[in-house]
Amino acid sequence: MSKPFYLTTPIYYVNDRPHIGHTYTTVLADVIARFHRMLGEEVYFLTGTDEHGQKVEKAAAARGITPKALADEVVANYTDLWQRMGMTHFRFIRTTDADHVAQVQRLFKRLLDKGDIYKATYKGLYSVSDEAYVTETQAKELQAQGLAHQLVELEEETYFFKLSAYQDRLLKYFEEHPDFVQPEFRFNEVKRFVEGGLQDLSISRTSISWGIPVPGDEKHVVYVWFDALLNYLTGCPGGAWPPDLQLVGKDILRFHAVYWPAFLMAAGMFQPKTILAHGWWLMGEDKMSKSKGNVVRPDTLLRFGNDALRFFFIRDMQVGHDRGFSLEGFMDRLNADLANGLGNLTSRTLSMIQRYRDGHIPAMPAFRDGATRAKEDLGRAICVQFPESARLNNFNGALDLLWDYLRGLDGYIVEKQPWNLAKDPAKAEELDAVLHLLWQALRVTAVLIAPVMPAMAQDLWSQVGMGGEVSAQRIDQVAWDAPVPERIGTIQPLFQRIDKEKEMSEIEGANAPAADAKPVLDVPELRETIDYDTFAKTDLRVGQVLEAERVPKSDKLIKMRVDLGFEQRTIVGGIGKAYAPEDLVGRRVVVVANLAPRKLMGIESHGMLLAASDNLGLPYLVAVPDDARPGFLVK
Repeated sequence: MSKPFYLTTPIYYVNDRPHIGHTYTTVLADVIARFHRMLGEEVYFLTGTDEHGQKVEKAAAARGITPKALADEVVANYTDLWQRMGMTHFRFIRTTDADHVAQVQRLFKRLLDKGDIYKATYKGLYSVSDEAYVTETQAKELQAQGLAHQLVELEEETYFFKLSAYQDRLLKYFEEHPDFVQPEFRFNEVKRFVEGGLQDLSISRTSISWGIPVPGDEKHVVYVWFDALLNYLTGCPGGAWPPDLQLVGKDILRFHAVYWPAFLMAAGMFQPKTILAHGWWLMGEDKMSKSKGNVVRPDTLLRFGNDALRFFFIRDMQVGHDRGFSLEGFMDRLNADLANGLGNLTSRTLSMIQRYRDGHIPAMPAFRDGATRAKEDLGRAICVQFPESARLNNFNGALDLLWDYLRGLDGYIVEKQPWNLAKDPAKAEELDAVLHLLWQALRVTAVLIAPVMPAMAQDLWSQVGMGGEVSAQRIDQVAWDAPVPERIGTIQPLFQRIDKEKEMSEIEGANAPAADAKPVLDVPELRETIDYDTFAKTDLRVGQVLEAERVPKSDKLIKMRVDLGFEQRTIVGGIGKAYAPEDLVGRRVVVVANLAPRKLMGIESHGMLLAASDNLGLPYLVAVPDDARPGFLVK
């Protein structure tokens, strides 16, 4: 008996309701799971939630409830949505599940006894948003992204995992398994990170209590990433290990492609076969983020139907790359490909069979012309190429192939003009050839789209007169020259064309804030208390912008020459989305004057401007009175 196909999504952190980023990953996993079932494989598809950590503990305390109560509340949003969308996961795992707690403690003790985990004191930078200690290199990356405010200096006793001991083994494994991470350019990023040197990894905390206790040392709780990654082991049914495919977002690839395989190496376990890293859905040029107020919720899109949303996700996103999202683009895609494309072709074809052959599906005559034979040959090729592309998890490419073919059939109908063939009894066989070809194309399409649009595929399958479940067909064995049933089924629209103006008006009205509503700010946590002497070391000066220009290839960075009274400096600021260069010239600003220089986009910046920030992340430069002169000390 062959090994089951084991597929996982990342487990989603319970700090918010699901948005389309979570939904996309889960839909992609469900499409892959359905595809492999149609290959005749047994499939285990795992998803769930990550529920421990400092952010959950603090959010719960702010509301006066327990962390578990908060997690239960958020988890219900995921389980309800996945049920409504018909996701086919075999288990929804939670890191608070008893078997997972036992699994984490068991492996922690095993690696502790083996010497791969040890206790020591850590002092360094900690990223509040990632709940992780960061290296100097990672800190510079966060600073370059304008996220330095998320870093705090911490010192605490902690257990470490000997990640540094696995650097060479990881690189050797990467070399021997070139498909371990896909796409290739993401794998190259992982390799460069490991080649840059690995430090031992802190995997416990004493500063929080919401987590899995370290066995034998309960003042420590297991660090959220060691805890979270082991869910794939906890949730694996017997005989299914290792995972065949693990889907992750590009932002958590390092955890899955570096830490996770190192943990498994230490435990002496087989590695996942492939980790597939997808990109982000963007609003404009920004990642969707609750703090930026640009999150799109799946319920907004599900008004057009579950299958429509699934189709858009898979059709529009090339796995591995980012993709911009707009409601207008979403509706344009559905109108073009579903209403005007497949829907219109289905309606025209079946209506002609009903009108010209009384609903009876004609057999293909022995003779057909070159145009018909060419479309047949291309249809047979699609039957092979679609599953081949899907096996490589390139469903976007597979749908491109199929929809190119369907568009070609519209041209074929115009060329053959079956409405004129029906008027001439001498051309009855030629009409039969056209109708049979179009019918076969729709039948094949129903099978091929079943993993992506299960309900619409079943509807199409029934309309062309086929019985049973389309999902029971072998997608890799779909034959072009299949026997035809006696009659077509009941004809009905596959997809109604969307009235964009009407829908946009309704969506914008539903999402509009109340007249007296105030924007909800995602206020950063208060940083650790410092004494006056520490604060006094910061030298804040009034400066005046003399020159300003945008940094090439950056939409955020502006290069400025700033007069500080005692000298002029070059300062690069990430304020380009809120201020135009010409509006900055002559403006007085507050400058952190004794900040160590650093390079941004190859330009050395000597200082930083003080700015506030709203919930959209836009900067507001601190205002300075006009009579304050460059060089004045701000205190």
